[in-house]
Amino acid sequence: GPYVDIPKPGGLFMSGMLAWAFAMSERKLNPELMVRDDWSTLLKTRPVIDIPKKGLGKDVPFIMKWLENDEYDDFWRKGDWAIHGEKINVPTLLISGWYDDDGRGTTQAWEMCKKYNRENIRMILGPWCHNANTTRDIHNIPFGDDAVRYDLGVQHLKWFDRFLKDIDNKVENEDKVQYYVVGENKWVSSDTWPPKEAELTNLYITSVESANTSNGNGKITFEPKEDNFDTYDFNPQDAAPFLIDVSENEASVPENYKEVELRNDVLVYTSEILDKDITIAGYVYAEFYASSSCKDTDWVVRLTDVDEKGNSIRLTDGMIRAKFRNSFEKSKLLEPGKIEKYTIQLRRIANTFKKGHRIRVEITSGAENLAFPNHNTGNHPAYDTEYIIAKQKIYHGKKYPSCIKIPLIKE
Repeated sequence: GPYVDIPKPGGLFMSGMLAWAFAMSERKLNPELMVRDDWSTLLKTRPVIDIPKKGLGKDVPFIMKWLENDEYDDFWRKGDWAIHGEKINVPTLLISGWYDDDGRGTTQAWEMCKKYNRENIRMILGPWCHNANTTRDIHNIPFGDDAVRYDLGVQHLKWFDRFLKDIDNKVENEDKVQYYVVGENKWVSSDTWPPKEAELTNLYITSVESANTSNGNGKITFEPKEDNFDTYDFNPQDAAPFLIDVSENEASVPENYKEVELRNDVLVYTSEILDKDITIAGYVYAEFYASSSCKDTDWVVRLTDVDEKGNSIRLTDGMIRAKFRNSFEKSKLLEPGKIEKYTIQLRRIANTFKKGHRIRVEITSGAENLAFPNHNTGNHPAYDTEYIIAKQKIYHGKKYPSCIKIPLIKE
């Protein structure tokens, strides 16, 4: 669905997929239009709706339509397959990866099949980008020898033989889900997703010192602590980056965020050093309380795995445009200063935090390169040229128990 997956997950317009959109601007793939050395400059063009003309010398009708229709309306319904789930009943083998920038769509497809009790569904989730099963390393992050599967083509063939040729090869009786656990670098089988062994466990965020703590001083605890809040200023003209190369056309890669975490507009909350391995597998949720000085803004939450050297490797993240906190069909601007509760489903993941590592949560309002920053004005984002710096507050404690919910695999 368009507000779950590309082009507007969480209500934010994905600037990171414009490489693909440019390549499809003539309605057939032209990969040469993806690669540019001026993406960072081009994506700062305002108003945003002028970007196709500036970048390609012409308007691109489908990009213009995407930008013009800011709320989930009849335009988006025409292309939203998920609302017709009751009419869809085909044997389905879903294949995706933790770093697949279309992975939210696979999640939505799996949940739809479960909702309507489809019988013949299977899913394979690997340590892959959208270009799945092609490498053992992504952006210098190694995933082990087993990251590439040599039987994937055989899996395709068996599935088609069974359901297109009626060859009784019993493929429907094999494990429903196979997923790769990062960290341990091994494949695991399950009858369902999330695995039945996964138990949502709250990790609460808290400040070490008083309110307005310095960056990096937040902690993660298993119980909410005293009531407090942390603040930062979000400047849409200098938004925190999301680490991708737009020309690569892979917008969800694992990267090291330790330098990004030094910024004043990124709040960082870190666990104690782990005294044993901890494994998670399933959906991660962020549930937090926040206020903004503006009528609209964005919230971005990221989960990382911090090793002994302080490298902070992205596992999963999620984002929401504040005006869509209640509904994508009917936006509601913020009352400046009012505390609101937000719930974000982050991308799925399976990861083992190894002994000696730490669990980290980042909260910010920018994902430059991946998504066009919110101007914080409440104006239509396709035409807006005004900017406002937002003063953001994240509340936590017993009154406002902001937390990250991780799918902990029980021993």
